[in-house]
Amino acid sequence: MLKLFEKINVQKAILFLALLLVLIILVELKYFLSGLLGSITLYVLTRKFYLKLVEEKKRNKNLSIILIIFLIIITFAIPLWIILEILIPKINEFLSDREAILDKFNSIRVLIENNEFLKRFDLTFSDDKVLQLVNKVISYIPSTVQWVGQTFANIFTALFILYFMLINARTMEARFKELLPISKESKKFFMRENAALITSNAYGIPILGFAQGVIAMIGYSIFGIQNAIFWGLLTGAASIVPVLGTMFIYIPVCVYQIASGDVSGGLFLTLYCLVLVGGIDNILRFTLLKKMADIHPLITVFGVVLGLKIFGVMGLVFGPVMLSLPGILFKIFKIERSLSKKEKAENALEISESLQSTKIHD
Repeated sequence: MLKLFEKINVQKAILFLALLLVLIILVELKYFLSGLLGSITLYVLTRKFYLKLVEEKKRNKNLSIILIIFLIIITFAIPLWIILEILIPKINEFLSDREAILDKFNSIRVLIENNEFLKRFDLTFSDDKVLQLVNKVISYIPSTVQWVGQTFANIFTALFILYFMLINARTMEARFKELLPISKESKKFFMRENAALITSNAYGIPILGFAQGVIAMIGYSIFGIQNAIFWGLLTGAASIVPVLGTMFIYIPVCVYQIASGDVSGGLFLTLYCLVLVGGIDNILRFTLLKKMADIHPLITVFGVVLGLKIFGVMGLVFGPVMLSLPGILFKIFKIERSLSKKEKAENALEISESLQSTKIHD
């Protein structure tokens, strides 16, 4: 008994040491954490296609992985690079022209000062306050440029790790399942639920951003907003902002349109954005994305806030996954408890049958 107790303690110590080492490694390599999480996301998305090529069609492993990486670069990395190439210079150009910013702001200030309803809130903004705000935003531009470099570094890291994950797919999955101290049924449930959450967020975020950006771009073009493509891209990018989302961009655009004198155009654009840009979000969430994984909207909102703070960009995917884990673990607890009850009932039945058999023989 003492030897068994000592053996269990040694196993716990080894497990604790292993987890501690993993934690230290993740902290020290936190710059590449998004790349690691990105590789997990890409693995979940490409796993079935890779196994189909290798196991069903008997294709070469290396050639299959090269094909998958090529498709990822074409469909993800290049579009992201193009968007950043358009947005970053435009944002720099817009913020550097302080006179144009003040001119646009003056139109809004006149609207506020002449509106009887808005006068009640005593909203006063001086040119100095506006310039202070602009300077504060400009101070974030270097970090934005740094973020672009970090994004591409993490894309390379994700693709590099993905290669080794795919080449050893079956072995890796088998070893991961061995580490989970739960029943076979619970392991299947855990992996299925997390894969569905990752897939839903990985597909859902770009789909929502693209759809809202395109619809906003069309609206801006119809109602005469200058640089409609730029503002449409910004609106699509703002879809990741928790709570406010696309309103963070299209509300100021609409207010400026009204302040510039095009009252009817601004009001119609506001209605257009509220109904179509905001509406497509609800339509996609309750149709396409709900089929992938039934995630509560509150988990999505607070998960994104939590994820961005902890994981950076990849927190858009793993934040909601992390926030969903308590619910998944509770369901696993219920599965384990039901299996335990079933096992106890079966054992009791076996004992009862054994006793009856003994009586008969006696």
